[in-house]
Amino acid sequence: MHASIRFDDAPVGTQLDPIRQDMSQEFIDRYAVASQDCNPVHIDPEWCSRARVFGTPKTVAHGMSTMSLMTSVVIRSWGATANIRRIQSKFTKPVEVGQTLTIKGVVREWHPIGPGRNFVVVEVRAEDRGGDLVGISEIEVALPG
Repeated sequence: MHASIRFDDAPVGTQLDPIRQDMSQEFIDRYAVASQDCNPVHIDPEWCSRARVFGTPKTVAHGMSTMSLMTSVVIRSWGATANIRRIQSKFTKPVEVGQTLTIKGVVREWHPIGPGRNFVVVEVRAEDRGGDLVGISEIEVALPG
C-alpha cells in the first residue's frame, strides 16, 4: 500500500504491512520520556524485581506505546497524513521488557457513505513472540474516493 490509498483500493480483507518491535528497556525508557510517564513499573528494573507488579519481576511497556505501535501499522502503510478518525484499543496482557511484538492490520469494515465521508475500520492485533494477544485496536480511517 502507499500514501495515496483510495477507498476502492481498501476492501474488506485488505492486509496492511506488518511491523515488528523489540521491546527493549531503551525503547521503554524513550517512550517514558516522550510520554512523561516515568512510573517505576516501566523504568526501574530493581524496583520491579521487588514489587513484581503484574506478577513479573521485569519492567513492562506502557500500554499506550503498544497502542502507538498498532496505530503505526496504518501510518506506515497509508502515510503520515492518513485521516485517522477514531482509535479504540484494549490491552490484554502486559508486555515485558525483552519481548518482541508482531503487529498486523486488516480492513474489517467498509463504509461507502458518500464522497468525503467513506471510511474503513482496520483491526490491528499485537502479539508477543509466543503468539499471545497483548493488544487489539479498531482504527477508523477516512479514505478519499
